[in-house]
Amino acid sequence: MLKKLLIHSIFVLLVILINLGCEINNGYNEFKDFAVKDTASILKFKISDTENNIVEISRENPDKKWLITGTTFQASKPSVELLMETFYRIRVKQDVPNSAFNTVINRLSVKYKKVEIFKDADKPFKTWYIGSPTQDHLGTYMLLQNGKIKSSVPFITHKPGMYGSLDVRFFTGIENWRSTVVFNYNNSKKIRSISVKFKNDSLNNYKIKRDKEKVVVYDNIENRVKDFDTIQVKHYLTHFNNINYNKNMFFKAKIRDSILAIEPDYQFDLKDYDNKILNINLWKVKDNNSDTGWDKEYGIININESNELLRIQYFNWEILFKPLSYFKKDFTK
Repeated sequence: MLKKLLIHSIFVLLVILINLGCEINNGYNEFKDFAVKDTASILKFKISDTENNIVEISRENPDKKWLITGTTFQASKPSVELLMETFYRIRVKQDVPNSAFNTVINRLSVKYKKVEIFKDADKPFKTWYIGSPTQDHLGTYMLLQNGKIKSSVPFITHKPGMYGSLDVRFFTGIENWRSTVVFNYNNSKKIRSISVKFKNDSLNNYKIKRDKEKVVVYDNIENRVKDFDTIQVKHYLTHFNNINYNKNMFFKAKIRDSILAIEPDYQFDLKDYDNKILNINLWKVKDNNSDTGWDKEYGIININESNELLRIQYFNWEILFKPLSYFKKDFTK
């Protein structure tokens, strides 16, 4: 009888230990699961660091566009896509070695980037604490928080097939996140009208209006142009796609105001069928070392009469500088 009782007690103890082991293991595995399997469900994400920098990228708007919270700026599409891929593909490469465990924990408590991932507006469903890269730069020390429960165990993470650490992908500067796109009409039929003006060639100013499949062209005094190349005009409208600036120019106020006081060399006024208006003023930049007296590579723009000056590269913009004469039919041929 005593023997049977002893065997039964040992069996019960084994069951308890096995169940306890399963719970511990499940908890351990739960805090290894950094990945977000359904990135389409992500509503926003917030990145902050221990130097009090913070940025939030959200698509909580009717158009579901990724915007930088607190601004009117769209977030850079490539940057958002890069993070979505990271959210989806991140994996634990290995446990932190015992010899380095305390050092990693101490460093993570002092300096880290915090990434909060939201599926709803109120609370993050996953939070990453991103530390430094490993010595070989093939992994990144990270710690996971699921809901309100934060793990006490960090791991070495990586993205399979990628060389380098993950921490550099998570930046907090608004300028780093801001989209550089100025015109992005991959469907030119969304453009209602575009007006183009040339400071030194006003006779070639014009305006193009679209009415469904038809286009109408007006000259510099708003007379309707009767003989123009319809194909060329429609083709021109397709160029207002993926037109970007490449740098924000943080001029001193005196220099900025002097530029804004000058009549722009080119002007573009675009209206679309969503009632969006884009007014672009473009100034050439003086260069005494150039044979033309002007910088052949860069120009300066502002958008919608703002005080912000942005640098553009002509290789991306010069396709828009078509004069009215370019669209007129040549009857000499």
